[in-house]
Amino acid sequence: MKVYQTIGNSYLNETEMAIPEGDLIKIKVTHVLISESDVNLFSGQYKLSAPFVIGKTAIGVVSDDRPEYELRRGMKVILNPYLERKSERKAQETIIKTRGVDVDGFFSEYVMMPYEKIIPFPEGIDEKDAIFTVNIASALRVFNAFDGEKGDHVAIIGSNATCCIIAQLAMYFQYIPIMIDSNEKRLLTARSKGIYYTVDATKEVPAERVKEITGGRMVDLSVIDLASENNCAFLFSITREGGKCVILCDSKSTGTIDADISLIGKKHLVVEGVSEGSSEMQSAVNILVQKALDLDGFIDKQSEIKDIELRLRELVQEPEQYYGLVLKL
Repeated sequence: MKVYQTIGNSYLNETEMAIPEGDLIKIKVTHVLISESDVNLFSGQYKLSAPFVIGKTAIGVVSDDRPEYELRRGMKVILNPYLERKSERKAQETIIKTRGVDVDGFFSEYVMMPYEKIIPFPEGIDEKDAIFTVNIASALRVFNAFDGEKGDHVAIIGSNATCCIIAQLAMYFQYIPIMIDSNEKRLLTARSKGIYYTVDATKEVPAERVKEITGGRMVDLSVIDLASENNCAFLFSITREGGKCVILCDSKSTGTIDADISLIGKKHLVVEGVSEGSSEMQSAVNILVQKALDLDGFIDKQSEIKDIELRLRELVQEPEQYYGLVLKL
């Protein structure tokens, strides 16, 4: 099978690899949603000691009939990228590894998957929505960290697809989202999805605008996605006394937090990190089935494998060039 590897030099190397034997399910990869990890590993932002297969988020079709699993050839499936491994140091601890981030990913003609990591497409769900299942799972993990009440204010710093999903989920849970970003075009997209409060950080002072929106109370939950190209110096200042801050870093991100950390102590803030959405994959599928999210327009570019190097280099130069770039294999 064909596998596309990189050594972090802004090139992909096509190579042939044998298909491993065993009781795994053979899946033909059809679409890969390009993530920040893919771009950063491809460009060398993270040094690779050996060729690496990028690709964190993918969907595909079953290659062979597997009646013992009720899988038919050609059945569309969502690929769960999370691998659970028991810690060698603590028996009760489970380490989560993510394909395309920690271990080889889905930039491949075929992948061999265990049955429990394959999710058949629910009825009525198509590719353009199903490919965001992993993003939805990460967004749901953000809200797992928050014991909020109806009407609480949630600030989302960033306006990429995952941030827009977080904002829509905030409305689903009956919170009030406030999206803060410096990309006017993406803020317009957020408003088209029903996000009423958006703050353009190039035109307004975020902390002052948040204070105005919340009547001086500030937000109950603030979320920063390190995959977004944003200055988050105001992360702690926009959060109320005793509020919660969640830092989402579910990819190989070059983002950093440049903020006054003394505010954590002064305001008695709770800060939590989210690095993966493994426990929420089925819940993410349920959200898709309920049609609770508007994902139309999230994919604004599709590319064939022959052009993917060019597309990846474009994202290296301008990370926000595409809202959603999908590779068709």
